[in-house]
Amino acid sequence: MAAQSRPTTTPHGQPDESPDQGRMVGLFWMDRDGCWLGAPAGAEGTGVRLTDEGLTPVGVPASGTLSWAGIERVSVPDAPARSGLRRGLRTAIDVATSMAGFGGPDSGHQMTVCVTHADGQSEFAVLSAAAPAYTEREVELSHQVLARFVAGELRPSVLTDWWRSTGSRSGPKPQEREAVLERLLTPAGP
Repeated sequence: MAAQSRPTTTPHGQPDESPDQGRMVGLFWMDRDGCWLGAPAGAEGTGVRLTDEGLTPVGVPASGTLSWAGIERVSVPDAPARSGLRRGLRTAIDVATSMAGFGGPDSGHQMTVCVTHADGQSEFAVLSAAAPAYTEREVELSHQVLARFVAGELRPSVLTDWWRSTGSRSGPKPQEREAVLERLLTPAGP
């Protein structure tokens, strides 16, 4: 069996957002291996992979795919969300402290993916793909997309199809990421 390739990450643990490696839109990360909720699982980390069949925790012992048909709800209640002003201030502080020799941005905000299913509730730790935070609107729209996955009205492949169709463009800005999610939520789809 061939070794599974792992996404490249930056020194701070965040995914490398180069066009060949993947892109973030809301709480989702798309790369050649598919769609992830939060950042992809690193070499020794945990993650949650989303497929059209269901949700697969990675790096968690004795876990398998949870079928969308058996899932009642998926949420990420502690996703780091900030207004544009607060994100800008946090970035300025991170740069200033790094330049002053006090370290740099943290290694990524850990988030909890909460999955409610027929057998109860499961929680999985993932890293945020946003440094320093997602926009409040991105988080809201991402939860709406997750609700559509659960309801069977959307499939995660729409995100990977979008990623493949974008070619070699650089990662989208927050307003562009919000627009992608809004298009997914319109009745006509992407």
